[in-house]
Amino acid sequence: MELILTTLAEAKVIFADLSKKLQVRAGAVTSNTEEPIDITIAAMQQFFDIAEGVDASKTEFVSNDISDVGEHGLMLLEKLVLKAGSLNDIEDKTDLEQIALVIAEWIIQRNGKINILEPIVDALAQVANAVVDTEQLIALADFMGEIADACSDTIKQDIEIGNMHRPWRILNINRGIVATRTNDPQTMRGVFAELIKALPMDAPGFFKEGMSEMIRLNYPDHVRDVMQEYFDQTDMPQIH
Repeated sequence: MELILTTLAEAKVIFADLSKKLQVRAGAVTSNTEEPIDITIAAMQQFFDIAEGVDASKTEFVSNDISDVGEHGLMLLEKLVLKAGSLNDIEDKTDLEQIALVIAEWIIQRNGKINILEPIVDALAQVANAVVDTEQLIALADFMGEIADACSDTIKQDIEIGNMHRPWRILNINRGIVATRTNDPQTMRGVFAELIKALPMDAPGFFKEGMSEMIRLNYPDHVRDVMQEYFDQTDMPQIH
């Protein structure tokens, strides 16, 4: 089963409605030092037109072109999400964030690279909190893996390892949590192995915390066995 994501065309329609409400609520709040929201909205609408033009064209676009278009869309969307947040417009902020997943899928399907990860991670967290069906959780874990694979080398290098809130860390940790919630050993093993590679310094803590959750939430034995297996692999003895 695949996750049901909105198409780019549907996202464009949704955005048109959201942007109207955002313009009304922004009103005269915009300061002299802040870019007028109308400009950002117009640029975002132009992004949709450009992306549709790419899809309609018979020209084969190189990965860098797709990456640049996708990055531009995510950058604009991030501005609008921040604006909605500053207006305490939580519902519209949430809906705007979900468009990030559509853009991510668009980039992935065209072999581009994801250069801006934070809005995608925020949107994935919302989906993860809402999904309970096992097949949907497996599909979500798979999609999160596709996003991780599509991330740029700069993101994957994970230089800021001291920042616990870095999007790369959150993506992989949340994917591990989603995989655990599937109760599916095959999904768990695949995701856990990739978690160790992606976050070698953070993985031991994840599996240690996971073992505590096994008891607290009374996970079934076959799930505990997999968590125990990876805890044993990464448990690092203390040096005295």
